[in-house]
Amino acid sequence: MIHTTEDFFNKVAMEIDSTYFPTVKFYRDDNSCVNVHYTLELFNNGCLTYRQLIGRLAKYCEVTTKEIHTIVTKYIVSFGSYTYTPR
Repeated sequence: MIHTTEDFFNKVAMEIDSTYFPTVKFYRDDNSCVNVHYTLELFNNGCLTYRQLIGRLAKYCEVTTKEIHTIVTKYIVSFGSYTYTPR
């Protein structure tokens, strides 16, 4: 079981927004940014696996899964027995 930091959704969303969507004033102004927030919400609510989260975020931010994994792991307290290898 993966344990995230308190306020995981907001922290990850803020870092991704500032890194990949710095010119977007309101996240609803950009479809990719909307998809990032929706994906984070699905993961935060337990609807997506970690692999799905990283894959979708990488797709919407148009970067590698390794880059997204690096950002998201800052806000993961413990992966438990789960291991993830970026492609």
